[in-house]
Amino acid sequence: MFSPAPATNYGNLANASLAFTVAGPDLTVDTTTGNEVANSVVVEYLATLKVSNATWAKQVGVDETTFPCSGRLLSPAQLDPRIVSGSKAAAVINGRQGRFELREDLGAPVGAMPLLRQQITGIFRVTGGRGDGA
Repeated sequence: MFSPAPATNYGNLANASLAFTVAGPDLTVDTTTGNEVANSVVVEYLATLKVSNATWAKQVGVDETTFPCSGRLLSPAQLDPRIVSGSKAAAVINGRQGRFELREDLGAPVGAMPLLRQQITGIFRVTGGRGDGA
């Protein structure tokens, strides 16, 4: 499906890689239920994301691994229409492994989406160490 251009094309701007799993065009039969289900495909993106300091206070039950982030897609320039608010992606941002959850900006006026690169906003949850093998 979609495959991002190499990160080297964007220099140090490409600090995030996102891999969303979405329903593919092909169907298979689930052997346990007999139902037809869509095969999933992975859609990958390169983005430039600014990770903000978390706004949570240190309290019991607060997830200290989540950070708000926003920026723009680099390659491909627009999200696949199957990726909607709440979609989750395996992510590496600033060298840290985790999960990115897309949050749509419902306050943006209709038609305000830039023509060149789509803005992207979400929550990044750190789930592992550095993603660069270090």
